[in-house]
Amino acid sequence: MKAVKQILTQLSSAISGITQSTISYLTERFHTLLAIGAIVALAPFAAGAQSSDNSVVPPQGAFIPGYTGIGPVISGSVEYKTIPSNARKFLERHCNGHAIVKCTKQFTSGTYIIGLADGIEMEFDTKGNLIFIEAPSGYSLSPTLLSAVVPGKLYHLLVHNGFRESVEAVHRDKAGYRLEISDPVFDQACFDSSGVLTLVVEK
Repeated sequence: MKAVKQILTQLSSAISGITQSTISYLTERFHTLLAIGAIVALAPFAAGAQSSDNSVVPPQGAFIPGYTGIGPVISGSVEYKTIPSNARKFLERHCNGHAIVKCTKQFTSGTYIIGLADGIEMEFDTKGNLIFIEAPSGYSLSPTLLSAVVPGKLYHLLVHNGFRESVEAVHRDKAGYRLEISDPVFDQACFDSSGVLTLVVEK
């Protein structure tokens, strides 16, 4: 430490225009950095951890500079019985006999993702209302399931226009319904909450 003070004294006298308060601040910061370096260097030895080849191993849980971890968990598997009752009722009524192979909760939004053995995926909100359903890639939703997802007026409109067996996915929100359609001309069709057509998106 004596040598450090001598170096700082020589350095301060060699640099002109630096105030005494600045020098004192730099000295204090330098001492702090030295102390931190000593703690980091000696932490593994203090923990007494050594591997079989006598190399030092950082203690479990030790902070490693630059390591930020894997980030927050955004979803995780949950038991079927923990999802909202409205969602369970929908599944038991309209998907009876289809095995559930995926049941997860999105922690950021509180929604639940359900996957069936036949490849259909659904998303329910925190109250158990269906907000999204999608058929497996290359397939469409069955007319029976589609009629359970959209209002009667919208379903009859789809039947009337020949789209009853062409709907691949249904998104539902406060604005209404957005349908992804398997069609040579149309890609999506949007309807308000009562089933009135509001927008058609061509391919």
